[in-house]
Amino acid sequence: MSSSKKNDVKPDSSSMSYEDAAEELEAILQRIDGGDIGLEEAMGLHRRGQSLVQRCRGLLDAADEELRQLSADDLAPADAGGDD
Repeated sequence: MSSSKKNDVKPDSSSMSYEDAAEELEAILQRIDGGDIGLEEAMGLHRRGQSLVQRCRGLLDAADEELRQLSADDLAPADAGGDD
């Protein structure tokens, strides 16, 4: 069973898209929930999962901030000093 380490080289989570990170996180959760892994592997998957969660949260926070900024710009009064 310890031959299940297919791809030990995972991309750095800080460069992953939200979709890729969420997909890998889902796969990790399924592996852990399956219960067919040892403690060391579970701990490694947990650490990787934490990294992916941080990446997803960071991307969501950045998107939220961008949307807030765009909304604030939409609500700002238009310049009254321009020519038509």
